[in-house]
Amino acid sequence: MSKIRDTVAEFPGLTIIHQKIPSHEVGQHRHSEHEFFMPLQGEITVHDGQQSVKAGPGRMLYVPPDLDHQFSSTAQGAGERMIWLVENKLWKKHVSEDFKVCAMPVNSLAKELLFYLLIHRNPKGVQYFISALMQSLTESLGVSQTSKRDLISERFEVKARDLRIKKALQLIENDLSKIHLPEIARLSGMSSRNFNRLFLIDCGMNPKEYIILRRIDSAQILLRESNKTITDISLEVGYNSLSKFIGTFKKITGQLPSDYRNNQKQI
Repeated sequence: MSKIRDTVAEFPGLTIIHQKIPSHEVGQHRHSEHEFFMPLQGEITVHDGQQSVKAGPGRMLYVPPDLDHQFSSTAQGAGERMIWLVENKLWKKHVSEDFKVCAMPVNSLAKELLFYLLIHRNPKGVQYFISALMQSLTESLGVSQTSKRDLISERFEVKARDLRIKKALQLIENDLSKIHLPEIARLSGMSSRNFNRLFLIDCGMNPKEYIILRRIDSAQILLRESNKTITDISLEVGYNSLSKFIGTFKKITGQLPSDYRNNQKQI
């Protein structure tokens, strides 16, 4: 394995690391800081014992403090990534909420600030740069975890600016149980690469994430409003594996489908 090459910049309450390393694994551990990963090449996966959260280029990962977790990464190119650690004192100065492990789209402002701080090390008014960084990260975390909690009850068609993405969204809505993304990209007049890129820009998530959320959203409606079995609902929203459906449903909603249905009947 090639030697790890790190560039490190340290500020009060904040450490930024620019790292180039091939595939890498770190066993179960915990730390007292809030930790962020932003892969520039390859993918990074965090396992916290209950779930695995993955991010590649264009995404970033958040891991809260005092959480036992494992870390692994794949090598692509130089395996380049940014890692930054936020001490709890600095975090509490800017953030009043607690967040869970999650992946989210890269915040472009945060990315620019991180590279600026890494390069300049001691800029004038550094506290204002750090304050702007914390604000942008908090906004990204809030949007990401709100979408996970509330799913996407409102459709994205009205928010999509690109007509090709609007068409793709409609094609997805036409049949959630049978979706072939390359075909949707083709019918919408895009290559798969452009489809993924434009979808992320317009909808704030990649097509696969959107489809998962829409399927679980539809499953919730069916659990509330029909007497169909959970197996039938699983198939109707596009899951041929009942265990995968149940696992995904619980990961997103925090409940088993059966518990969700029972709880809804009591409301």
